[in-house]
Amino acid sequence: MTFTEYKTVEKEALDSLQSPELRWRYEQGDAVNMKYRNGDEQETLLLPILREKLKALNPVVITTDERADLVMTRLRALKDNQEWLRWLRGEMTMQFAQEERHQNIRLIDFEEVDNNDFLATNQLWIQGVERRRPDILLFLNGIPVVDIEAKTAARGHVDWAEGAKQTGRYDTEIPNLYYSNCFCAGVNELRMKYGVPGMRLQYWQQWRDPHPHTHIPAFDEMKCTLYGLFDRGNLLDMIRNFIIFETEYGRTVKKVARYQQFRAANKMVDRGLALTQPSDQRRGIVWHTQGSGKSLTMIFAARKLWNHPDLKQPTIIIVVDRLQLLDQMMGELFKTNTENTVIAENIRDLRRLVGEGDGHRGIILTTINRFEGMPTEFSLRGNIIMLVDEAHRTQYGDLGVFMRSAIPNAALFGMTGTPLELNDRHTPRAFGRVLGEDLYERYMDRYSIEDSIRDGATKPIHYEVRLTDWTVAYAELDQKFEALFADRSPEERKALMGEAKLDAILKHPQRIAQVSEDLARHFVEHIRPNGFKAMVVCRDKEMCALYKAALDQLLAPEVSLIIISEDPIHDVAMIRPHYLGEAQRRKAIEDFKKPAPKTQEERDSPENRFNRVEILIVCDMLLTGFDAPILQVMYLDKGMRDHTLLQAIARVNRPYTDLKEYGLILDYFGIFENLSDALHYDKSELGEVAFPFSQFRTMFKEQMEELSDLFAGIDRSGSHESLLKALILLNDSEDKREQFERFFRNVRILFETLQPDEFLRPYLNEYTWLCKFYLLYRKKFYPREHFEITEEDGAKTRQLIREHVDVKEIEKDFPNYVLDENYLTKIKDLDPDAKALEIEAMLDAEIRIRLDEDEDVRPLSERLKRIIDQKRAGALAGIALLRELEELTNQVVEVIQEAQRPVVNSIAKEVAKRVEGISEADALKVAEAIIGVAREKCFPNWFLQSHMDTELYREFTILLAREFREMQLHGPGKDFIDRCIRLLKKVRFEG
Repeated sequence: MTFTEYKTVEKEALDSLQSPELRWRYEQGDAVNMKYRNGDEQETLLLPILREKLKALNPVVITTDERADLVMTRLRALKDNQEWLRWLRGEMTMQFAQEERHQNIRLIDFEEVDNNDFLATNQLWIQGVERRRPDILLFLNGIPVVDIEAKTAARGHVDWAEGAKQTGRYDTEIPNLYYSNCFCAGVNELRMKYGVPGMRLQYWQQWRDPHPHTHIPAFDEMKCTLYGLFDRGNLLDMIRNFIIFETEYGRTVKKVARYQQFRAANKMVDRGLALTQPSDQRRGIVWHTQGSGKSLTMIFAARKLWNHPDLKQPTIIIVVDRLQLLDQMMGELFKTNTENTVIAENIRDLRRLVGEGDGHRGIILTTINRFEGMPTEFSLRGNIIMLVDEAHRTQYGDLGVFMRSAIPNAALFGMTGTPLELNDRHTPRAFGRVLGEDLYERYMDRYSIEDSIRDGATKPIHYEVRLTDWTVAYAELDQKFEALFADRSPEERKALMGEAKLDAILKHPQRIAQVSEDLARHFVEHIRPNGFKAMVVCRDKEMCALYKAALDQLLAPEVSLIIISEDPIHDVAMIRPHYLGEAQRRKAIEDFKKPAPKTQEERDSPENRFNRVEILIVCDMLLTGFDAPILQVMYLDKGMRDHTLLQAIARVNRPYTDLKEYGLILDYFGIFENLSDALHYDKSELGEVAFPFSQFRTMFKEQMEELSDLFAGIDRSGSHESLLKALILLNDSEDKREQFERFFRNVRILFETLQPDEFLRPYLNEYTWLCKFYLLYRKKFYPREHFEITEEDGAKTRQLIREHVDVKEIEKDFPNYVLDENYLTKIKDLDPDAKALEIEAMLDAEIRIRLDEDEDVRPLSERLKRIIDQKRAGALAGIALLRELEELTNQVVEVIQEAQRPVVNSIAKEVAKRVEGISEADALKVAEAIIGVAREKCFPNWFLQSHMDTELYREFTILLAREFREMQLHGPGKDFIDRCIRLLKKVRFEG
């Protein structure tokens, strides 16, 4: 209820932008509107600024205002965001006369930052499909490139995400503002995140590095983003090099770099540009943990290196070590439309592209084995940059030597998704910058597992060791073997020794059956209900086939699918029926990433054959590079260690929906019993890799206790009186309301994680009461949202509500009211506490929704804030409180009615406000005359035409001067005509 975004958030952000470090200039929205738009709210470009900058940045080409206007006409008609970005980057050309050639047009000076105009403004009205007023707009040379939506955290439930969601609404309501938009931001007092309007919030990120500004403390998360992201040089760099569009399945998605991608790519560029330094200084190792966007980091670096003039069209070689990763990187390059990219298909191809003539200028994608036998000093060019993926696997042996010696002057950067092992000196020696004699830099840039989880780029991984009687521990291998095969002869037992001993145990029919039964039950009870999928990781292909056969007895055969490489010569007969072929395997992998079909018709469609798959069974494939956010659980039955283990378990760490708070490993092999032995890394670098699943039970218990303490003294009978008491408790305390929302969200997700678990039995009654109260809470404080718990709230919670909560009873005891002229009459019989709560919650919701749509609401929101502040300070209570709330209710109802009443009546009311003593009939006469003119001039969607405000203003002025001069409704300082035009727009008057 505290609508103080300007005081607590907006002003602070604007002050920071105007600081001596950032140096944005500021003009208030109304001044910008009149100075640069002549009051035209449909116009989103500040044409006077843009015109002057076009001439200044293109002095040879744009020599007159007329030529500048031709460019601006072209830009004003442009609606495609991807094409707008090409214009901003200076990639587009124009021809001004038939005898002239096409010329590049610069909208931005990327080399000299101070040659650009950086303008911040606030509360600037934009007329699109709707009329809206964004909080802060950033204009670059008169072009809107960033929208920042500010929300106050004074109300505990309001955070940066509310601002982010608002930009999604604006994308459809005022799309004309976002044609040239680079990205948006949502901010409150505590935090700022940026992203693409309309995209899921999981893709919005914080910018945690204020570089180059060193005075901003790391704990000030809002200012870290403000100073890092909106530093003028950084912003220009982002626009030029760090925004891409990915096209897949016919859909184009815009992606903006995360701060660690920006940081690492620029470090590579800086070292790559140091052409005068020895090659051993133009190196570095980048560790960005699995799932944090390492492939895009390489693409951002490659594109910036290619575009940099000092490198004179370089050769950038991206090296991977597996064909599977080659396919994935090739897909990324093609999806992002990265130009000048070729693939070295074989050794001969690579030699031709690197050494023939002057070599290929652009990006070469290849595998490490294609360097085999390449001669020493094959190319001595210094403008070759090599980006080597999974560097810890490629530095050993002859292939790495061939690669480095063939191109000795190249800049060389090793990328890895896992940290360097504790005693790994080979990788730093191969890729690290030389610091001294036998001393090498370990990392040029690192982004750890802990960093990634903190930023929400990945989810934490939890594990549980299952079925301890069948878990394989090497120390007990002999004992387990003797027990299982005691009935065999000594000769037979001897034949099963060694690795065969482990195989014999792992593939024992009794073990396969028991593990399959456990994982199938776990999948059905815990994973499937919320729409997630699973992976079974086996020791080898034979084990894949055994698990598939066992799972088909427990689940429908189409639920699981084996993904393996195909080797008809060496694969045994039981494996061959599971071959898919290359094309079918690719389709199966891509379809697995999509949600399972919901209707029977979709399930029966042959096209959805692989989309029905919910469990993939693998042994080696898909354990690296496979990115499927829908995958939540890995059933692990294979021995792994070090980087192979880290890479494999990271398959489950991708964010998906709000219900995916973690990835889960169910360990049937026993690796996690001694995890430290399996991971030979520096603990201070690695941090925590995975957390015991048992922590969830502890967390649930603690969070439930917090919730119970919050409602101490309130009985759980579910009576009207007890529920009302709980509502009042939260309404009177911002802290308690914030705690309730946070704790209940956490408990709900933990319940979805644990159910069905015997551990939950003592908590079921309390959780059921909380769910019932949450329904009521959301009904009361968020009346325009869904009353019943939605899909995002979890399948198991929805089932519990259906079985144990009488929703109709809640609706009867706490009915919905409509805020209209009869509202106060309908609630007059409520007791004073219930009435005050009802009015306060209703006004809060109504004003919050209308605040950004109607400027008349802002004074009402401030008055509501004052009333609530006085109530909480003890200065307003009882009858006096109700009187204030009822008076405010009448004012809000008046605003609502104005939007609903015929526009002629609203205009007549405006006349009556301004002309003292005028009769109702005379005021209506003026209004009807105004409507008569509007009826002649207005046409469908007239409010989208920028010239219409000026035309209506002129016509209304003539009318008032000719027929109603004595009323003095027009002239300097009068706002009546502006108000009439706004009212006509509000109702979309079309005559």
